[in-house]
Amino acid sequence: MSLEHSPHLIESSASAPSAHTARIQAAIDTAHASGGGTVVLGPGVHVCGSITLKSGVELHLAHGSRLLAADDSSLFPTFEGHDPKLTANKAFGALLQARGACDIAITGSGTVDGGGAWEEAPDWFSAQSIFRPSMAYFEGCSGVRIESVSFVGAKWWCLHLRRCEQVRLHGLRMRHNWPNSDGIDPDGCRNVIISDCDLTCGDDCIVAKSTQGDDCENIVVTNCVLTTPCAAFKLGTESKGAFRNITVSNCVLRGDVGFALYMKDGGCMENIQGSQLLFDTSSAYPILIDAMPRDYASGKAAGTIRNVRLGGCSVRGPGRAWIEGPPEGTVENIRLHDIDWVLTASLPESPPAKPLGSARVRLDPDRPAYETQRAQVIAVHVRGLRLDNWSVNGADAAERALLWSNTPQKIPG
Repeated sequence: MSLEHSPHLIESSASAPSAHTARIQAAIDTAHASGGGTVVLGPGVHVCGSITLKSGVELHLAHGSRLLAADDSSLFPTFEGHDPKLTANKAFGALLQARGACDIAITGSGTVDGGGAWEEAPDWFSAQSIFRPSMAYFEGCSGVRIESVSFVGAKWWCLHLRRCEQVRLHGLRMRHNWPNSDGIDPDGCRNVIISDCDLTCGDDCIVAKSTQGDDCENIVVTNCVLTTPCAAFKLGTESKGAFRNITVSNCVLRGDVGFALYMKDGGCMENIQGSQLLFDTSSAYPILIDAMPRDYASGKAAGTIRNVRLGGCSVRGPGRAWIEGPPEGTVENIRLHDIDWVLTASLPESPPAKPLGSARVRLDPDRPAYETQRAQVIAVHVRGLRLDNWSVNGADAAERALLWSNTPQKIPG
């Protein structure tokens, strides 16, 4: 892109963040009013508050440009209808936002910086009282494209997409380590492709949600490197609606849980597939499929998980797989095939319990200690579980059963 020929070129400025925000917003408004166009942020630092993208507008970050979130909460209007119980954030704003827009884009080799310096990350409890805007929040948009941009220093969820359709996220780079700094959160979205991304996040890397009961459908994740102390690829825990027709393939999953399905709020997960995944993890349970209710004492059903395929995977680490549903049997038709697992450590005498997936999950303290079963796969109240072509080697592999289940299952020869 030729900067000198761009009709909407914004040069970096030492002016007050409020004035520079207004300058960028005016350029976006003008491009939108003229039927669409590209607004270019030139090289240098652009310190801004919240910016609203509009239909037909592409925000292009030129090489050497940095869009930096201002350290002034007054420049980030908070959204109405925010529920801190679902999002672990006392208020909700965004550096880049759009609502009801069509055909919008963020492109270029520049950087979006949330201001969350790596060495200044607070602990989880302290972070909950800090105003932490999202890097980008798009709601009810169609035709969203984000390509090649770097996102660093997110203090909270980085890319939050709610009720969006026709989303393409390609070649993104993320580097952040603050609590709750998820990478990409499709929330009740349809027709989403996430490809060729390199994400290092302080919380879940790619996590689909249904915070308000909207369905997540037709999502493809491929050719990504995902690094996190939490979950690399995850559905839930916020799961009021349905998750269906979702695939993850050809990815490297590094850190803690690699593949996690958490159905906690009464919805349904079905037709979920993972293939050609490389797990490099120290987690006790890098593969987790969990349909237990959010609060054991609530009397509410967690929901259903069915028709899940995970295969062609290589796992290196000390952990095991855990699959669990309630006694009424709402986890069914699960197949784990062609798994090559290299154990790097023996099971401890007292293995750790299953991860909760969220600080807002409460388990029955009197439930059986299933983790004490010395098996590679723990299956609790699962119907139609099939294990094909497993290879488990290293550490204490010879001392572990392949499967422990309280429901009769068949392991094909």
